[in-house]
Amino acid sequence: MSAAGEVRRVSAVVPVRNEARHIEGCLRRLFEQTYPPDHLEIVVVDGLSEDGTREIVERLIATRQAGGGGTEAGPAMRLVEDPRRRRPSAVNAGIRAARGDVIARIDARAVVPPDYLERCVRALDATGADNVGGLQKPVASGAVQEAIGLAMSHPFGVGNAQFRIGKRSGFVDSVYLGCFRREVFDRIGLFDEDAPLLSEDSDINERIRASGGRVYLDAGIVVHYYPRESLPALWKMYVRYGGARAGNLLKHRGLTSWRQAVPPAFVATLVVLAVLSFVSRWSLLALAAVLAAYAACAVVAAGAACAAARRWSLWPLVAAAFPCIHVAWGSGVLFRLLRPRGADAVWTWTER
Repeated sequence: MSAAGEVRRVSAVVPVRNEARHIEGCLRRLFEQTYPPDHLEIVVVDGLSEDGTREIVERLIATRQAGGGGTEAGPAMRLVEDPRRRRPSAVNAGIRAARGDVIARIDARAVVPPDYLERCVRALDATGADNVGGLQKPVASGAVQEAIGLAMSHPFGVGNAQFRIGKRSGFVDSVYLGCFRREVFDRIGLFDEDAPLLSEDSDINERIRASGGRVYLDAGIVVHYYPRESLPALWKMYVRYGGARAGNLLKHRGLTSWRQAVPPAFVATLVVLAVLSFVSRWSLLALAAVLAAYAACAVVAAGAACAAARRWSLWPLVAAAFPCIHVAWGSGVLFRLLRPRGADAVWTWTER
């Protein structure tokens, strides 16, 4: 709702590919939003899913249509297709199809609270920001997933990423998901779907700030999400994250935070010392010292994370998750920078 009391029309855009496990729960949470249903629509963009995701969405649409629709049944829902099978192009397809003046991006793995859209729109109006988001908190169904969530919520794992660890509201460099004023896309353009590998969230927020706009983190809005279910899946995701961040570096010729330089510098140091260790005993000793220091830090940080969560049994898993994050992310950055063309073909859908 606007400052003048006018109720804005909101379009919740849900880009999805192969998320049959999560999509129904995601959509049902959007059906239950406290935002006025006659001013809310849901636009699901399917990137040619192969696991039954599309069929689930079509069933929900058919069920709602058979029930007569209307505000009693909740917001209207539509399904559009993204043949490019890339997250930025899927989000753009949703924005083009959307009718609202506020665009709320929702991921299938996101667990949004019932008042999420209402609070985001209120924050847009109160702060004058162009994009608003909340804190990202993990929820898990198993020990490994819980451990991964703890690692991804600890400063040792993710540095100063405020949407993961922040406790105070304020203007930031980027947020999770995002609730945008539609006019911002008229000013800066849509998500970049031409870059072969890009962190599209960071890119759009960097362009917003470069145009004089602002991005706001409301710490009172908490969105839960499902992390990866295994360490190999976490590794794969963070290799892609690193490659995407390197894409931003190539595009903008700079980083937005010190935390983005640490993992690639760490990996590069390990590689250089490993190579030199074949000819230098001191390099071998230095490599051992760096690895020992890192392992000690990972074990201590994992213990702190488990102590805060009172989940001591997860200590070894959290300690193992940290190098999956750091080494995979750093390797992804270096691979993308050293082989910018070779990295183009490894990627279609940016997983979270």
